[in-house]
Amino acid sequence: MIAVENDYEIDLTELDSVRENLNGFWIPENDRNGQEILWLNFESNKDLTDWETIPYTDEIKQTEILPYKSCPTIVTLIKVNKEVQMQFVSLDGQDTTKIDQLTKTKFKIGGTTYLRHKGYEFLK
Repeated sequence: MIAVENDYEIDLTELDSVRENLNGFWIPENDRNGQEILWLNFESNKDLTDWETIPYTDEIKQTEILPYKSCPTIVTLIKVNKEVQMQFVSLDGQDTTKIDQLTKTKFKIGGTTYLRHKGYEFLK
């Protein structure tokens, strides 16, 4: 987990701020020593990205090569009743989920809390 000074709640009605603060690497709070991290990579002014869980290993740090995954779930940020939510689209269908909490260091969605992770330097 990354320590961030001045951690605070992000306003879930501000789309740009939600996008900016979700960008990066996350790890489930209940699996801090896990070998997989969530990588959300929203491009500037674009509200969609892959919901991509990637391995976190020394080999990837050295080679800077990620394993290929086909047909990842796509997540789009949308506003529902003035609040930003996440819409997931995959081969299994689609679902919209409320963001329960978002700060600089954690976010909670669907009963799972994720903590900010340092991730891979070569992907920043």
